[in-house]
Amino acid sequence: MTEAQSDGEGAVLRDLVEVYLTACQIEGKSSETLRSYRETLLIFLKTAQGEGLPSRPSEFTAAHVYQFLGAVRRTGASLATQWRPQRETRTFFSWLNLHDYISANPFRKVKNIKVPQHIIHPFSGDDIARLLAACPASTFKGARDRAIILTLLDTGLRVGELTALELDDLGFETQRLQVQCGKGGKGRVVRFGDQAREAIALYVHRFRGTEPGRLFLTCRGMALRTNAVRTIFRDLSHKAGVDHVHPHRFRHTFATWAIELHAREIDVQYLLGHSTPAMVRRYTATYDAEKAARAHAMFSPADHLEARLSPKCDGSPAEALP
Repeated sequence: MTEAQSDGEGAVLRDLVEVYLTACQIEGKSSETLRSYRETLLIFLKTAQGEGLPSRPSEFTAAHVYQFLGAVRRTGASLATQWRPQRETRTFFSWLNLHDYISANPFRKVKNIKVPQHIIHPFSGDDIARLLAACPASTFKGARDRAIILTLLDTGLRVGELTALELDDLGFETQRLQVQCGKGGKGRVVRFGDQAREAIALYVHRFRGTEPGRLFLTCRGMALRTNAVRTIFRDLSHKAGVDHVHPHRFRHTFATWAIELHAREIDVQYLLGHSTPAMVRRYTATYDAEKAARAHAMFSPADHLEARLSPKCDGSPAEALP
């Protein structure tokens, strides 16, 4: 071990968390990612202190990792909620290992928490119609919410990408949106259709105005935040009588409806801002299951049993059973 490594491994967790978050910011991580990392690592520090875990990461072992994860589980958190602290704290320790603050990552031999993969069902056409009907275009709030619904449905944007949109990112003539704050700092261009353009134009020209700044605003003229969008959809869920209304469901619906309408997987992948097609396939799992169920009508083994019978067996119970 070099003298520099020895000094690095003597650093305490709390100081290194701040160094790590600064590094993430410099490397261009999004504000949402930074917020998530900070929240998780503060929970980790608090839990480590409460559990009497080492204050220096170089002293951490797999046993300490299990102790930390056990403490998280005892809070009653769901498996999905437990998975995030494990994943994001593991990433932190990988960074420590990469930069020689520790000689080995204690998370390396700890298996990931298995999270059940729940299929998110896309909205139906009637669901979207009821949501839009609950947004009167004659009011600021109704026109804005209508524009948000159709923008999410037509582009598959993440909620953080939606709230980060500036008016200057919008091209009415080209029907394009410049997504400047995509996940991982990756920007992209997405198209919106005529219905979305009409809704956005009504909101901007009749209510918002053309002053530079964030595209979607509160009734008081402040930038709309992600939590506010979730609150909007929770209220609309009750008002329209549509269950499970949340921003990410629009993303699933965009992907599913696009594939149903014969969009190429590569196009959907790009428009969603994914580097691989894996997430597209997850989003369209409901469609794939339904497509397989419809195809079953063509190859149902039981329905085609008769065609497989020999001439000496007519398939009656007496002859068919041994």
